[in-house]
Amino acid sequence: MHYRNASGYGTDAVALAVVIQEMVESDASGVLFTRNPAGNTDDMLINASYGLGEAVVSGIVSPDEYTVDRNGILRNVVIGSKELKIVYDTIGTAQVKVEEVERKQQVLSEEVIHSLFLLGETIEQHYGHPMDIEWAIKDGKVYILQARAITTIPEAASKQFSEADYEGLPIPSSASGKFRENVLFNLEKLPMPYYPLDHDFGNIVGSQKQVILGEAGIAMNDMCPINEDGISSFSISGMRPTGNLIHLPGILRQMKNESFNIEHSDAELSACKEALRREEDRSLSSVQEVGMALERMQKLIARTAYARFRYAIFPQVIENLSLNKTLAKIDSSINSYDLLEGLSYVTADMNRAMASLAKEVKERPDVQDAVMNQSYVQITKQYPEIKSLFSEFMDQFGHRADYDCYCFIAKSWNDDPDRFLHSLRTILRGGTGGTPTMEESSARFDELMRKACGVLGEKKYRKFETKVTAVRHYHQIREATQYVWEAEFAHCRNLLQRASNLLGESYEDLLYLFAEELYDLCRNGVMNEHFRQLIERRKEKRPLAESYWNYSIKTILETGSADIVGVSGSGGTATGKACIINGPEEFGKLQKGDILVCPHTDPEWTPLFTLASGVVVDTGGTLSHAAIVAREYKIPAVLAVGNATAEIKDGDTVMVDGDHGKVLIL
Repeated sequence: MHYRNASGYGTDAVALAVVIQEMVESDASGVLFTRNPAGNTDDMLINASYGLGEAVVSGIVSPDEYTVDRNGILRNVVIGSKELKIVYDTIGTAQVKVEEVERKQQVLSEEVIHSLFLLGETIEQHYGHPMDIEWAIKDGKVYILQARAITTIPEAASKQFSEADYEGLPIPSSASGKFRENVLFNLEKLPMPYYPLDHDFGNIVGSQKQVILGEAGIAMNDMCPINEDGISSFSISGMRPTGNLIHLPGILRQMKNESFNIEHSDAELSACKEALRREEDRSLSSVQEVGMALERMQKLIARTAYARFRYAIFPQVIENLSLNKTLAKIDSSINSYDLLEGLSYVTADMNRAMASLAKEVKERPDVQDAVMNQSYVQITKQYPEIKSLFSEFMDQFGHRADYDCYCFIAKSWNDDPDRFLHSLRTILRGGTGGTPTMEESSARFDELMRKACGVLGEKKYRKFETKVTAVRHYHQIREATQYVWEAEFAHCRNLLQRASNLLGESYEDLLYLFAEELYDLCRNGVMNEHFRQLIERRKEKRPLAESYWNYSIKTILETGSADIVGVSGSGGTATGKACIINGPEEFGKLQKGDILVCPHTDPEWTPLFTLASGVVVDTGGTLSHAAIVAREYKIPAVLAVGNATAEIKDGDTVMVDGDHGKVLIL
């Protein structure tokens, strides 16, 4: 049960049967791996010894080892010592010594090896993934005893690719200026290339910006196009006008209309939440129904994201342009992000709730010790009262996922609660002083507004106050809609797992289908050769897709200089020891006062900002998560650096100059 859970197999996917079969009193037996798990994964590996297969699988003998390439050619033979063999006895089995002459011979002839190769090919093609096969031979006949998926194949992405392998794909070139900033801002959302299915669900979020611009007469290509082989490229193309440009003035007027935006954003948020609730309540009994549900969810995700950009983010950007000018007159040290003080929105509420949770845990040294050292399951089993607190938190914020724009490979805290513990432990190590209470934050906002009233005068202040109210509302919608689509993504993952169970296919294999292909498969109700070939072709291309993506990004961000320069995310300077954090599993490395250096961040990383004295991020920009949180915690941040995690080493002493967007290694 633990293995199934750890490997992602749902209970519904497991069917058990008692199989009664005649014993094969084998002359020889062994194991066949259709992909070599310890060498070239293109090769097939066969282990063989005399007698029953137990001698091989239990490891009591050193068997023969035969390596066969994908053309069926025997490439290598290692003669094992084969000291013993296990044979069928009158009661159970017995171990028998192998004669010296047999020990020095090959157990299998080349003819039998080729027969096993052909059987292995057939079985792997049938299941669609590498297989671990146990076999036996009696009187020259080969018997297949059992077959299961290999779960320990090393990542094929370790293969080396060169520029010659990228022939026919878009040729990337070095980027500078705004183009470079745009690439790095978007890379915060896209740290890896899409799988086809994630492209059609995750990319639909960002593509709603293109839809809105298209309505206003501005055409823009897909930021992350993907070809038929499932290979993504990165494109920040220029904009060009279309015939719809006549609608631009009217759309801009709407985006400046605070009451219009607030009314429509509230209505759309409620409608999307209700639509998701109805989808979650549906009872689906067939794979055809699951396919239709996924199709509806794709449209719902698009609707949620459209409302976010159309009635919140775009209006917020426009409003901030004038607000920042007014704020400069009030206090040159503040900007529009200071207007979010004292506001209740998902990320701020989550941070405050986690700080409160950490405070409760700290009151019990035994509980704190358990949280710092045990798994989520162990903690909740040992401490029912903490389980209640954790459950309350997870019910409210458990849809928080590790990747904002990946639907199916992402995991939420509900999916992997141990990841939630990484964030909680960070707060427990650093204290909760960095997270202001609602009362403290509200007091700061009230003070800012009193100051504004004194500087602007009554008439201008009323106009200013209206804009501030609108911007605060837009930010709440921005946060709420993202959390709604993360809940929508979570439901999509449940649906895909259901489809996987009903089809009898692996969840991972279905990621290689585009949405329309998946819908066709669900309507078909069974995996046929057409879909299998699509999946296998793209699986084979996946290592190339990952290599090409990394090559493209490296080329785009190449500056020819080792200088660490980015954009200012938060002002000020800080000097400290660099700590490279690549993911939540490394959160425990960061110590109080360290400079956090990382490839990207999202709200899950927020507790780290309570420890760090400065932040350096490869990706992002002035509007990204890291910038917003760094400003909230009043620590300097440099973003969109591109090469920080490559140029800076753990333990380097660095100075973060947030005022000028530079990082110095001292």
